Amino acid sequence: MTVPFRLAAFDMDGTLLDSTKGLPPGSRAALAALREAGVRIMLASGRPGPGLRRLASLLELGEDLVLASMNGSIVHDLAADRQIAAHPIPADTARAVIRAAQRHGITTSVPHGAELLVEDVEHPRAQYEARGNDLRLRRVEDLSTIVDDPTLDGAPTKILFIGEPSEVAPLEEELRAEHGDAVELAWSSPLYLEATAAGVHKGRAILDFCESQGFGPEEVIAFGDQGNDVHMLRIAGLGVAMGNGTEEAKAAADEVTTSHDDEGIARVVERYLEVDLGLDAAAGS
Repeated sequence: MTVPFRLAAFDMDGTLLDSTKGLPPGSRAALAALREAGVRIMLASGRPGPGLRRLASLLELGEDLVLASMNGSIVHDLAADRQIAAHPIPADTARAVIRAAQRHGITTSVPHGAELLVEDVEHPRAQYEARGNDLRLRRVEDLSTIVDDPTLDGAPTKILFIGEPSEVAPLEEELRAEHGDAVELAWSSPLYLEATAAGVHKGRAILDFCESQGFGPEEVIAFGDQGNDVHMLRIAGLGVAMGNGTEEAKAAADEVTTSHDDEGIARVVERYLEVDLGLDAAAGS
């Protein structure tokens, strides 16, 4: 059988990981089957690079991965130990959207390199993000000034706004109205609104990798469940939304599988690779 895909891209939370934050056995078997068929594995996440690497190591996912971190704004081929792409947010845009968040009183953080830049290092969400992503907390008196900080190595590629949707919605509305042509906005969870440069998203990461390898997105299968997966699901040759996904993600996909707690990924891989991943046996045990 000719395998129809050369790359399989996976969102992490709510997609590859189940509700316990673990990797279901069917998903692990699906990854092994894809690799056996010569398909590269991309982890596409809003997480910063250090956090995504840490998670991949904890889950024992191997070293032949492609990491599309910070909503696809940085793409790294672990197997080749090579950064394929990095898409910084223009300085004027970063400064403007951070100042807008400050006016709205929205908690904001900027993951950059091995650090998480925040104005309040005691904020529980800042500590949670830093701890979970192997980042050092760094206090900045005014985040809007970081684009002028000569000690930072390059411009940031993602800005994270944290809060209840009802609190963040006015900020989102303003950013779309005032900066919609310069910034990409997507919800990665009910509490996280993320900003990258315009046109930079997980779908862009797929295109970056495909261009580096000389094949097209029609040879990609992608799985996701949230708003920040929409572009990836649309751009891939086959976009699969999880049964637990948002309506936005489902509308963008070519098909909808079962949930992340019901081996949604494995069911699709079994069908397209024509392999038996033992799901029936597991269900009957």
